[in-house]
Amino acid sequence: MMFGRFLLVLCVFLAPLRALAAAPSDLPSLYFVCAAASEAAYGGELPELLRARLAAAGWQIASYETPGYKGTVGRFFHMVRRSEDGGETHLIAFPGTERGSDVWTNLRLGRAAFGGTTPAEFLAVRDTRVTECKETPLVHRGFLDYCQAALFTDALPAYGNRTAGEVIADELRAHPAAQVFLTGHSLGGAAAVLAAARLSDMGVPAEQLVVTTFGAPAVGNGAFVRRYEGRFILHRVVMRGDPMKDVLAAPLGFQQFGEREAWTPARSVAKFPHAMIVYVDAAIRRLYDAYGGDNAFLFLMGTPNRAEGRMLYVAPIETALDETLAEDAPYMTAVLRDALHVRNAAVVFAAGSGGLSEEGLLSGLNEHLAAARAAGAEEMVAYRIAGAKIRDAHETYRLTLERAVYDMDGNLIAAGSHSARTGTLTPIETVLYLLAQD
Repeated sequence: MMFGRFLLVLCVFLAPLRALAAAPSDLPSLYFVCAAASEAAYGGELPELLRARLAAAGWQIASYETPGYKGTVGRFFHMVRRSEDGGETHLIAFPGTERGSDVWTNLRLGRAAFGGTTPAEFLAVRDTRVTECKETPLVHRGFLDYCQAALFTDALPAYGNRTAGEVIADELRAHPAAQVFLTGHSLGGAAAVLAAARLSDMGVPAEQLVVTTFGAPAVGNGAFVRRYEGRFILHRVVMRGDPMKDVLAAPLGFQQFGEREAWTPARSVAKFPHAMIVYVDAAIRRLYDAYGGDNAFLFLMGTPNRAEGRMLYVAPIETALDETLAEDAPYMTAVLRDALHVRNAAVVFAAGSGGLSEEGLLSGLNEHLAAARAAGAEEMVAYRIAGAKIRDAHETYRLTLERAVYDMDGNLIAAGSHSARTGTLTPIETVLYLLAQD
């Protein structure tokens, strides 16, 4: 599939992307990649970190937004990964609510008719008089205008002066073995569902359309569900306590459908069940639960290699966390290990436990130095993650990442620490943010 210039704003594990291309039934990988894509579509510290890592890895980046009906601004991110054998995995991510125009889009609660097989017909059906005929698919007017503006209204130079939706549909019909993955959070998830329905009406078979939404509201009435259920693959991820999933059921009579995946937020982030960072946090946990901390996928591709090819020995990563954060510790150390593995051309991790700051510092230091020399390492590094709740701040923590570097004679040659508050990031994500500052 050749889509011209592509947008790629995505934090990914390398292996999940390969698994996603080869085996979409690998749900932990699918959920993580889509969650990361949905988060990266927003502004803020974590999305900025994710974009920088992917740009450094050589991914092509472009962005698209087009004005629509009554001030609606449709935005989407078209993401692609090319494998060494020439294969491609395509992902369309729609941002959720973060602009004033998005708020007004959400508040436009009128119902609009949904149907047609071409962009011109889509607009004509949308503008017809809404009836109460039970077999007329009706959808949220604001969500429809958002999706319509993004993919099916304006001809874009990057897509050969056609709408992006037309090009995507043509490519999928021409390549029956190809798939496109559509994703988004909240408003973005609603747009992803409507985009898949539009592509289905343009003749794309169900098996080529894979949709994963996070905390997305229902988009249409019973007639919409009856017409489109089964016409694309829909994974609907819902966090326990997230109110958005039911917000439009009563006032508009809309219904959810698709395969419902129920997640539970960690104790350390339970205050924010609708936030996309919480969905990303849960996706990371589920990925490591599925594959194990020592065998989990490589993270943050494209980080500069500080070791410049030298062998690095990493002592056991220590944690000093309060009770609420204790359950996060295995995931914090796992993502830190993976990030270090990618960051250094050659790295050896110490077996077992027993960090350098524990009792018996000298004996522990000598033991690890001996292991580092045996591995041919030129430097040894020790990391410690500390964290505690901030007084009078509900579910907000101060995390610190400490680093000490030793030469093979046991001399301390470098040391440093970075700290940050959680809130805009979850504790697990904050560890990765702190490593990026190191």
